[in-house]
Amino acid sequence: MTKITKSLVMIALVAVLAIGATGAYFTDQETVAGNTFTAGQVDIDIRGACSTPQNFTNMAPGVWTAPCHYEIYNLANSLPVKYRFYNSKVSESVAGYYNKLNVIVRHTHAGTANPGSWPIVYQGQLKNLLVDSTTTSGIISTSLGTNITHVYYMEFQLDPSTGNAYQAATATADFIFDATQTNNPGWSQ
Repeated sequence: MTKITKSLVMIALVAVLAIGATGAYFTDQETVAGNTFTAGQVDIDIRGACSTPQNFTNMAPGVWTAPCHYEIYNLANSLPVKYRFYNSKVSESVAGYYNKLNVIVRHTHAGTANPGSWPIVYQGQLKNLLVDSTTTSGIISTSLGTNITHVYYMEFQLDPSTGNAYQAATATADFIFDATQTNNPGWSQ
């Protein structure tokens, strides 16, 4: 073997030994197993004395009913929400009677006494009722936190201008309470 060949063999042997010697490393691995990802939910409940259908009878023009108590409760397993409520006419026995109904809506938080002194958040015709937690700044918190209740008292009136044509007339309306997570820019998904 020539000196050049011996030198090349020796260089190759040193290279193989160097690669083999630097190829051993200590390693370790840890695992955090079983991670669960559960979606939140929006879940409100309507409580209070008027959380069931009410029957306001013998209404007279210009006379207000006794206050009807509604509570919007954001359940403990719910995300913080914004909410609104309004009504929808179901029926009327005499055309135009529904338009003769007025409402005053007062708001506070649970545990506050004297509903007659609570701030008014809506006063006007029942057909135009819309209370929106995002647009009544300073009166209603813009959001309803988890496990929190907002309280409303509503009083209803047959408009003072209601004439004889509406005697014994009836109207039926649904109250609709919408809620969505607070960062939703709208009201739908």
